[in-house]
Amino acid sequence: MYDFYGAILDDAATYENLLWYNGSSSTQLIPWLAQNYTVSSDLKTYNFTLRSGITFADGEPLNSSAVYFSLNRVLVMDASTPSGHGTQFAPDFQNLLNSSLASALCGCQIKYNQNFVTQVLGENFVQMTGPMSFSMHLQTASNFFPYILSNYNFGWIIAPEYVMQHDLALWNKSSTGYTLPYPTLNGNLTNQINEYYLDEVATCNSGLTPNGCATTYLDGSYQGSLAGTGPYVITSYSQSSNNLAFQINAHYWGGPYQFMGGKKISPVFTAVKMNYVPNINTREIDLKNAAKSGQAMAIDVPNNNIYDVADRNSWLNNNTLISTISGVTIYGPLPVVGTNFVPFAQNVTNALTGSYYTFQPFADYRIRLAFADSINMTAINQVYNNNLGQNALNVIPPPVAPNGIYNSSIAPKYSLNLTATQDLLLQAMMHPLTQFNFVNGTTAPTGIFNDTFGCSTLSSSGQCSSPVQRSVKLTYDAGDTFYEAIFTNIADAINNISSAYNMGLTVEIQPVPVGQMLTQGLSDQLYSSYQTWVVDYPWASNILGAVLAPGHFTAASDGWNLTQMGQLYRQDLVADAQNNVSGLIKVSNAMNALANQAVEYIWVNHPETVAIMTSNIKGFTYNPALGCLPSTCIGFANLYIG
Repeated sequence: MYDFYGAILDDAATYENLLWYNGSSSTQLIPWLAQNYTVSSDLKTYNFTLRSGITFADGEPLNSSAVYFSLNRVLVMDASTPSGHGTQFAPDFQNLLNSSLASALCGCQIKYNQNFVTQVLGENFVQMTGPMSFSMHLQTASNFFPYILSNYNFGWIIAPEYVMQHDLALWNKSSTGYTLPYPTLNGNLTNQINEYYLDEVATCNSGLTPNGCATTYLDGSYQGSLAGTGPYVITSYSQSSNNLAFQINAHYWGGPYQFMGGKKISPVFTAVKMNYVPNINTREIDLKNAAKSGQAMAIDVPNNNIYDVADRNSWLNNNTLISTISGVTIYGPLPVVGTNFVPFAQNVTNALTGSYYTFQPFADYRIRLAFADSINMTAINQVYNNNLGQNALNVIPPPVAPNGIYNSSIAPKYSLNLTATQDLLLQAMMHPLTQFNFVNGTTAPTGIFNDTFGCSTLSSSGQCSSPVQRSVKLTYDAGDTFYEAIFTNIADAINNISSAYNMGLTVEIQPVPVGQMLTQGLSDQLYSSYQTWVVDYPWASNILGAVLAPGHFTAASDGWNLTQMGQLYRQDLVADAQNNVSGLIKVSNAMNALANQAVEYIWVNHPETVAIMTSNIKGFTYNPALGCLPSTCIGFANLYIG
């Protein structure tokens, strides 16, 4: 399930983790709610001691029972929402445990009942060893487990009594149609927690949620922030305006710096408002007015609008962002641990019928390379993104752990070469691909796919006389001028070549209303759009697995299943389990080289962002590991005010 009112912040304003990042470092972790921890030599057991004297915003004490409740709750929920299972964040934990208990990993339908809860708790993921101490047990050795614990959302520690009380109040309503085995919880806190888990699974695939599990109080009420230990609590939220208001958590403990020779964290602003202002002009006017009046304000400005607030000459000539608005400061460009890319999808299906499309152009290496050779990504990034993004050569972004994993020498196979684009298209047209594979790796029967387009031979005039017509559709979010420019550039190049030879191949670009790229049932084929992977946690295995490994999120959705890539990723996991950093680097290089050789993607850039705020805001700290994107990075975790 998705704790909406906390996750909407994308930061640690209201909830906190056992471990967290040290200032602006994206690779150095420090104990946060934890006082300290040790790791066994086999990397399977992590022993923690909690800090004492910390309370949740509702007044409950932080103890090992709260950790047991919070982290086992993630497993019992099985990444469920009211409409489905395995769609949220739990697999990062489940990958290191029994994958047969994870709907996102097992390829099976989980039976959510008492036996499931017994099996999950039997994994002994969290073992309480004392009121303020506990051990965490993994079934797969992991050197990056601390980074997973530091991830917002599924690593949050929340108040058990508060959450259970409010969840049961929701689930006990007769209108839900749920039958809870324990409508009233009994016994000590541990027993109540275990009964709560049984109530939780009793809501799955029943009552109001026949295809998922019940919504929780943290999903449905901004007051759920009282279950956190963070410096702020949410005091109001407007569904009509998407505006949020915060005030200081009176119980806030001050952060770990009070124990590390530093100063206790003490938020300066007693109240903070986050307002959704869709119009960029309105945002900029609000910023100017705030600067004049001495009000503290930060706004998001898209990269293509940066010269509304920054001096153009200073940026172009000195690579320095200087505000042109009195009383406003610009920080940046700031790195994001992520990669933007254009995927080449195979095994494309009709979103309305689920059936395969006959024409699968990107199953053909020559067509993928032809499209990739048609664009100058460096020029696009300079002109349409104001150079606020580092050119990507492979999937690994620079600020990612372990140190040394980023390798700028692994360059793409493609480069701007319209002659090569022309020759590759002619080869693919006159000698079309005849063998195709399904995403599971098996060979597709003859007749399902047909990559014929244009003609097999050119006439004496050098053209196709009666071409087979084919269309390739590229989609992007409406209003995104950067990706509109990328796809327009590709479409113009391919269509010009196709027209010159009368190939019958047409590339169309289609804007999709913002927010509907993944949810809109497109009646036409979605051959390619664009994707961004911002790491769940800044460890190379995370991004390598998600984007490149067969069966994982991006590779699976784009129809990629390279046998050698799967073998390499298994080597990656072995190297990690052995704490073999040099082995990790070697395998990472091999995976990136293979992806580039196969032209799986067009790498766009490693995004960068800027922070724009009135100059009276002090104490700005930015951390690229916190999973933010350009124009969405202003949050409490990156902007600890005070």
